[in-house]
Amino acid sequence: MYENIENISLEDAFQILLQQTQPLDSELISPLQATGRILAADIIAPHDLPSYRQAAMDGFALAETTGDRFIIKKHLEAGEVPSFTLKEGEAAGVVTGGHIPQGTAVVVRDEDVWVEDGYLSIKRINPQVNNIREQGEDFLAGTVIARRGTKITPGLIAVLTAYGFQEISAVRVPRVAIMSLGKEVIPFNQGIKPGQVRDSNGPLLASLVITHGGYPIAVTAPGDSVVKELDAHLKKADLVITIGGTAAGSNDQAKNLLEEIGAQPLFLGYQVKPGSHSCAGIRDGKLVVMLSGNPVACFVGYHLLVYPVLRALQGLKPELLRIPAVATSGFPKKGGPRRFLLGYSLYGPEGWRVAVLPGQKSSMRRSLADCNCLIDLAAGHPPVKTGEQVFIIPIQNII
Repeated sequence: MYENIENISLEDAFQILLQQTQPLDSELISPLQATGRILAADIIAPHDLPSYRQAAMDGFALAETTGDRFIIKKHLEAGEVPSFTLKEGEAAGVVTGGHIPQGTAVVVRDEDVWVEDGYLSIKRINPQVNNIREQGEDFLAGTVIARRGTKITPGLIAVLTAYGFQEISAVRVPRVAIMSLGKEVIPFNQGIKPGQVRDSNGPLLASLVITHGGYPIAVTAPGDSVVKELDAHLKKADLVITIGGTAAGSNDQAKNLLEEIGAQPLFLGYQVKPGSHSCAGIRDGKLVVMLSGNPVACFVGYHLLVYPVLRALQGLKPELLRIPAVATSGFPKKGGPRRFLLGYSLYGPEGWRVAVLPGQKSSMRRSLADCNCLIDLAAGHPPVKTGEQVFIIPIQNII
């Protein structure tokens, strides 16, 4: 499928994965289940909102304010539609959000009038405020309320339900299966025996998948049933992530596993540290992304390889944001392939600043909890010094 698939660049791996990824189909969902989902189609305002002129507060509707006394023609109740037109010298009691009579020029607040024997007198009035919600001031009929690819927020749901939308067309949630390949790995909630390791990478990836709009249909550590389990996952999932077994050791099986399940290898290794042995394949249009079993490498590989695919499956732009920041702490190592460090970034008056978190070994978990960005160091980089400019990729709140 591709001529050179071994030890390729991150950019090539990125492009290969995206070339094999198509947005998922859509489904109709209730607004009550729509928060965080992605719109599959533009939404057009079917009519003006508000659909009629409304009082912005409780008070009295007037046709004009030049008179001294106004006869109160009627007190309108909530939901009542007036059948009359206001004339000079007349007033009508109105409620917040309620209809106002034709001919209304202003609504005067209750506290700004005197009422006696069916007549109204104005105490004070602000001539710059009419206290009226005009028809269509929120949205005019035919206006685009939201575009395809928009993340549905609670505020957008408020707009759509104000229109009476009972169903929303949303991109289907990507189904993701996660599987650890190591025979020594057991589910995190099982008792552990000598020689075994609890699966923490699976729950890590499942949490990230949920954060980025996917649904983990399985988080497994099948032991000796890897081929059977992976085959089953590919029949149900839109994307499969495997963990571990990507290096060239005697216990590593990821690359051979692609052949055993009849998958086409897309790339075998990429020029990134940590996790350079990560690889990917495809079968029946379903991607299998194979990440390192070291926690930090697994975490980094997810953000560089899986996260863009998840976005593309949802019809979103898959680019990773890369922005300059000033390092507030250093990193002593230099050289080697392109390297990604775990960082903690903040934005202040002087721009972005980032601290290199402690514990940068690929096997360590201590900095995962605080990490909110990846620090991108070019191949052959010098040591990072405090005060130098680096580039970061934010990894929180990035949808």
